[in-house]
Amino acid sequence: MKFIVLVCLALIVTANDYELLSELSQYEFGKTIIATMQISLSSEDSNIDGIVHQLKSMQTNAQSDLEENTQNLRHQQELCNLRFDEIQGVIDSASAKKASDEQSFPLRQEELIAKNQQLKDKVGQDQKIKDRLSALDRAREEDKKAFEAKQTESVEFIQGLKKAKSIVSQLNSNFIQVADVKSKLHKHLESLHNKQTPYNGLVKMLVAASGDENVSKVVQIIDELIESLEHLQKVGHQGEKAKEELYLLQKARYELESKTLETNLADLNADAEKLRQNLLELKNDIESKGQLLDVKNQEKADWQKTCDDELKGHQNMRQQKNTELGIINECIEIFTSRFNDGIKSYIQKLEI
Repeated sequence: MKFIVLVCLALIVTANDYELLSELSQYEFGKTIIATMQISLSSEDSNIDGIVHQLKSMQTNAQSDLEENTQNLRHQQELCNLRFDEIQGVIDSASAKKASDEQSFPLRQEELIAKNQQLKDKVGQDQKIKDRLSALDRAREEDKKAFEAKQTESVEFIQGLKKAKSIVSQLNSNFIQVADVKSKLHKHLESLHNKQTPYNGLVKMLVAASGDENVSKVVQIIDELIESLEHLQKVGHQGEKAKEELYLLQKARYELESKTLETNLADLNADAEKLRQNLLELKNDIESKGQLLDVKNQEKADWQKTCDDELKGHQNMRQQKNTELGIINECIEIFTSRFNDGIKSYIQKLEI
């Protein structure tokens, strides 16, 4: 019974050997092995050891190829990991900077809006001060004109009074008719009364006094009037001087406020310009970082595909070499333990 089992097993193994040899002739590597076997078996000094030696040499080469494939695969994986780390570092840095810029952008916009509002407020304040300064200048100019007009009237009236005094003084002359002098004085005073001046009340008083025979009394009245008017002129000049000093103080204060505001406006404009420049830089940086991320993400995807293709190529090659090594090992097993004339004849008859 054991003998029958052994015979069956031997037949099965032999059938598998024939099948293996037949399959070898179906692809290039197998054809190379078959051709090597056929050449060795057909030579006059052919021997099994030579074929086994050649197969073991092929076995060694296949194992060496596997080891080289392993080293190349390890090197390729290290290169891919290194490149991935470099690309990912750039992506992480660009993403962080882009996120930071995008977070800062609306804050800078709000700062610029607030700064522009400050500018608008300061411009409004400066315009109000300029308006006040213009109104102050106009009011002062009007005051000056009114004062000068009043002074002119006063000077003219004093001159008229002095002329009246000169006419009255003629009454002391023996060579002039009193009636003529009084008539002349009356006409002169009437001419003063007809002028639109604030001194008409004084003129009326003089007209009434002109009929008095006491010349010294009239002269005294005129002198007192002249003295009073000149005193009023002096007081008026003092008041005008005070007004001018007050005007200059107010003008200096407005000009100082305006100058201070202009300095503030210059600073605010400079700050606003910096914010606008910063916003532009942030916008450009966000766009450039976005473009860089697109490029690097595409580069990462390309590298991933390249590395995946390289890995697949190494795996396919490794699978191929393992398959070849398995075939070589089977052939070595055939020639070292199961080789016979039937297998020899079968090999020599295979077509490749």
